[in-house]
Amino acid sequence: MTVRRLPLLVLRAVLCGILCAASAACGLVHAGAGGDGMLSAADLYGGRPTEVSGAHPPLVPAPCAAEPFRSDDDRLDTRAITASVAPGSGDRRFQVYEYVAGYRPGGAQAYLDELGERLGRCRDEADHYSLVATDIGVPGTMLVQHDYREGGAEKTGVYLVGRAGDRLVSVLESTAGDATLVNEIGVRALRRAGATGDATPSVVTHEDTTRWVTFAVSTITEVRDGRVLTLDARVPDGPDGCLRGPTGRLDGFEPKLVRVDIRFESRLLMAGNGCPGERTVPVEVRLPKPLGERDVVVNLDQLYTLDRPGLLRRCGELGCHPAPTGCTSDSYFQAARDADAPQHSYHRERGCDGKWLVMDISINGGPVCESPGDCAGASGTTRYFYRATPTGWRVIAATTKPGCDDVLAAEPGFPRGLCATLTAP
Repeated sequence: MTVRRLPLLVLRAVLCGILCAASAACGLVHAGAGGDGMLSAADLYGGRPTEVSGAHPPLVPAPCAAEPFRSDDDRLDTRAITASVAPGSGDRRFQVYEYVAGYRPGGAQAYLDELGERLGRCRDEADHYSLVATDIGVPGTMLVQHDYREGGAEKTGVYLVGRAGDRLVSVLESTAGDATLVNEIGVRALRRAGATGDATPSVVTHEDTTRWVTFAVSTITEVRDGRVLTLDARVPDGPDGCLRGPTGRLDGFEPKLVRVDIRFESRLLMAGNGCPGERTVPVEVRLPKPLGERDVVVNLDQLYTLDRPGLLRRCGELGCHPAPTGCTSDSYFQAARDADAPQHSYHRERGCDGKWLVMDISINGGPVCESPGDCAGASGTTRYFYRATPTGWRVIAATTKPGCDDVLAAEPGFPRGLCATLTAP
């Protein structure tokens, strides 16, 4: 019985190997829904990754698509997922794809080298790929824009493509061609796949600076309200081609919140020192009714609240309305932040009258613990003295000595009654 079974098992293994090799050579996706080394919901703003199936855009850039890549013969396996992503819990959603392919040694780099060559050679205007930038987050990566027509409509997709060892990683955003989002998620994908700083830069023979790429404005210096919301945006400045726009769009008008999207286009921003300067320009977004008491979210993650009539201020790490100065636990937490205390430090109030505050902050030198003394390790304690200001507690002195000498040298008006009897921290 054993002698008869053995050839059948061997034949089955050989057939399986042939089928697997054939599917890899044809670029078929035979595994999906994530897994080790692939993006998870935590990387995708809560978007749930699913296996790619049915019709979908090209998951890797393929200029001169009719020509097979020489590196295709070295591809061993492929995986692909997709997810609908809403950064910052916003209303606008983007379709993101991740593709990971395993190659024989050297095969992933060979694909990147071939891609670089084709980006400079292939000139199909109806299905055009252009190189936007290189070395985004991980050495050897390429940011590639794909302009094409589908169903009579012009569309744009953006890829971040690179390698982690002998695995090729490609992340595509196919909804709006958002380079900012692709850069962020693409670097996460490469890191998850094991990419480090040792990748060899690809051979790129051409850098296309004729295509406009969309970017999100990262800095808003001031927001003024009314029936028209005016936002002062920091944008790149330089020669012709550095900036087009910016433009503002209303993404949502809710009872307590307004969402706006501010973007600009550039074809030189990622090309070396193409845009050497910056400037501030006003961007207007018309509202269906006056802003009132609503807060404003800009580009999914910047939150602004009404500061005084006609002017909004950006909210900080403690929210739009942090606890006011006072002798309360929330107020002490805010004071620890002003002293730039690390995350796993411990604070203890030693004296407070509402205008002045003394607080000891201990920093553990060993493992992270729930409270002082829970685990072994050196601990250093510094005493901080604060003055109340309209925007919160502000440090005026720090010491490791007893009494009031150090704080009185910095602020003679500090009340002695809060520190005279204190021993060293």
